[in-house]
Amino acid sequence: MNSKIILLLFLLCVSETFSTKAQCFNKNNAFGEGETISYEISYNWGPIWVNAGKVTFLVSREKFMGKDSWHLKSTGVTYSSYDLFFKVRDYYDSWINPETFSTYEFRRYIYEGGYTLINTLRFDYLNSKAYSSTKRNKDQVREDTLKMDLCPFDMLSAVYYTRTLDFSSLKSETKIPISVIIDDNVYPIYIRSLGKEIVTNQDGTKYRCIKFSAKMVEGTIFRGDEDVLVWVTDDENKIPVYIEAKILIGTVKAYLKDFKGLRNPVNSLIKN
Repeated sequence: MNSKIILLLFLLCVSETFSTKAQCFNKNNAFGEGETISYEISYNWGPIWVNAGKVTFLVSREKFMGKDSWHLKSTGVTYSSYDLFFKVRDYYDSWINPETFSTYEFRRYIYEGGYTLINTLRFDYLNSKAYSSTKRNKDQVREDTLKMDLCPFDMLSAVYYTRTLDFSSLKSETKIPISVIIDDNVYPIYIRSLGKEIVTNQDGTKYRCIKFSAKMVEGTIFRGDEDVLVWVTDDENKIPVYIEAKILIGTVKAYLKDFKGLRNPVNSLIKN
């Protein structure tokens, strides 16, 4: 289980109100301080499905270098029973301006089967640049300066930004581009809306959802086709309920496990 894969999956929740020429941020009615959401991750190992680990997202309000910020956090860890096969301990932190959603700083530390990576991103919106510092294993630190477009996001700010958008006028088959900075590269991806469906979660609960597919970046994880499907709650919270992704080495699924501190009622929940 690679938690970078999981975070990439959560970038798929945007509406047709987004474009590369649109205002980067309007208003947040989707989440608030104290929100915690967790997912169980299953991995297809040949004919066998294995519950490999857990990914958690947390939100807090705090000061960052004297500035008001949302502190967005995500962790990805394998279960102890899976550690013998491929141990994962991944940690992501993003501090963003609560009024503009612009990133102050993004940090990523991963340990995946003996491979380590430490990455820090600092954003200079005045000069349209991002400064990346990356260290892989025992290699020397690599410093990069990346040119940003109008609305660039780090991996976590993209997840939360997309939840703030208006889904009410979303039309089926609409394509939406989004630009995400990962480590020392800028990745353009797009998603396609596929209408609405009812999803039964792993625990048997049912939700009214909006469905999307996504064309991801061809490379070591994805084939470059529309390899990802995601179902997002059709309410003001707009949280993913179920995600399925075809990757080069199998299939990954993410199931909504638990949530607390949501800003809005879960009106998408279908009660028996």
